[in-house]
Amino acid sequence: MRKRTARNIAVSLDSDAGAADLPFVSVLVPARNEEKNMAACLESLARQEYPRDRYEIVAVNDRSSDGTLAIISEYQKKHSMVKCVNIDSNSADLTGKQNALNEGLKLCAGEIILNTDADCIVESLWIRHTVAQFTPQVGLTLGFSATHNNDGSVSLFTDLQSLDMLFLMDAAAGSIGVNVPVSGLGRNLAYRREVLSSIDYLKMGYTITEDAALIQAVAKDTDWRIAVVYNKDAAVSTVAEENLKQFLSQRFRWVIGGQVARSWSQIPLHITFLFHLCLAIFFPLMFFVHSFIAVTLLLAFTKMILDFARCWCVCREFRKVKLLKLFILYEVFMVCYSVITGLGSIFVRKVKWKEEVCVRGARHIRGV
Repeated sequence: MRKRTARNIAVSLDSDAGAADLPFVSVLVPARNEEKNMAACLESLARQEYPRDRYEIVAVNDRSSDGTLAIISEYQKKHSMVKCVNIDSNSADLTGKQNALNEGLKLCAGEIILNTDADCIVESLWIRHTVAQFTPQVGLTLGFSATHNNDGSVSLFTDLQSLDMLFLMDAAAGSIGVNVPVSGLGRNLAYRREVLSSIDYLKMGYTITEDAALIQAVAKDTDWRIAVVYNKDAAVSTVAEENLKQFLSQRFRWVIGGQVARSWSQIPLHITFLFHLCLAIFFPLMFFVHSFIAVTLLLAFTKMILDFARCWCVCREFRKVKLLKLFILYEVFMVCYSVITGLGSIFVRKVKWKEEVCVRGARHIRGV
């Protein structure tokens, strides 16, 4: 286990005094066919309230066939802190995103590296609040995210995804709090450069959930602490899945990636799935077998009380209290998709993602 040796780089949020002492930050953004989202992402990164000479934006164009590269090039002309890595092929035994991150890391000069996705928009204080979490003991931080529609419209499905994302991230934060990190999302992840040396990034190997793999590797193989950035000003907003098919495909990818990890830390997820499966079975049965009524209602009521307590706390913190009006519907939605993805992952062997096919048990991703 590698021992940590780090200076205190926690940032004062009250003043720009001593800007020269602030850590240099690299923001790493992998992108493949993101012409619809790339400009909004780069624009939000370019207006950060962090000294402009203390951070850079490393955008990685991963074999895009649309106008993604042209958009990145335009921002390079407008902002000197924007760098571009252009990938024409992936010959490594890594997923497309893993390879893009690895190539981007070669160009990153930052002491702290922040990851986000090209379909995300970050708050203006995102860098400052995230970097503020890096005390000498902290090697990696995990931030929150919500969802939005590209056209700025509001929809029931998008709001359900937003509430779900906040709830899941709160659960992930709780698991980190008890030192049993289960997962996290790479769209709002930050780490010290030296952490990658501690775990040897490339030796993590092929995984379609590289963000969760990194978090678990830091927890298992180093003595760095993992911190959660529980702050609305450090949250990111990602484009919501357009329909149920895309949403389930995303969740299948997450489940399959977790299964490949085969970590005992996945046990809480399996327990949750079994609980939801029991509810899904007991609910119709109680209309025919009266003895199931009491136990079904007790389980459902207990779950709703506990879930609402967590939803209330996280929605209040992130100024999303209006989402709570969907809570009852969300409970049904969560149980349904949890059961579908849990059972479906037993039979689903591949999912399409970013013009590539993620295959269970494969050592590489196949292009479509």
